[in-house]
Amino acid sequence: METETFNELKMIRADLDMLTNLYSKLVEMLIQKEEPEDEDLKAIRSRDNISSESELLKVLNA
Repeated sequence: METETFNELKMIRADLDMLTNLYSKLVEMLIQKEEPEDEDLKAIRSRDNISSESELLKVLNA
């Protein structure tokens, strides 16, 4: 035996699921998926060089 509150919660849950799916589809349509270019892949995979504080101050003429 389901109470009125339980039925309302089930309906709210179904509505939220529907809205989540619609939002997901909208985002997929608006944000174009593109593959990273070779230069981007290289930048992502390479190790970053970390500058020291003195190097930064030298560049900033401080």
